[in-house]
Amino acid sequence: MLSFSNAAAEGIEPSAIRLRVLSLGAGFQSTTLALMAAHGEIGPMPDCAIFADTGWEPKAVYEHLDWLRSPNVLPFPIHVVSAGSIRDQLMGAAESKRWASIPAFAKSVTP
Repeated sequence: MLSFSNAAAEGIEPSAIRLRVLSLGAGFQSTTLALMAAHGEIGPMPDCAIFADTGWEPKAVYEHLDWLRSPNVLPFPIHVVSAGSIRDQLMGAAESKRWASIPAFAKSVTP
């Protein structure tokens, strides 16, 4: 059930909307959870999985993600979301072209 920690204080009724989402990093842990859920070894079954694409994953991660998304692997869809390339954003921050939005050290040097 979707609810807010301060819902009662604000007079808001909890929502009846239910959505179970697996955050899929396409590594060992999230893949294992997805496969265990698919085979009924753990539950409840997710309604979907979300892969947050940094735009800079190794080729093997994208190949593994393709396999996970292929027919007869998982009984729920995998949605891929992205806000662009994390590498390009960090490089832009290092060149003072963009503010870094993740905890990273970026230094601008002017000769």
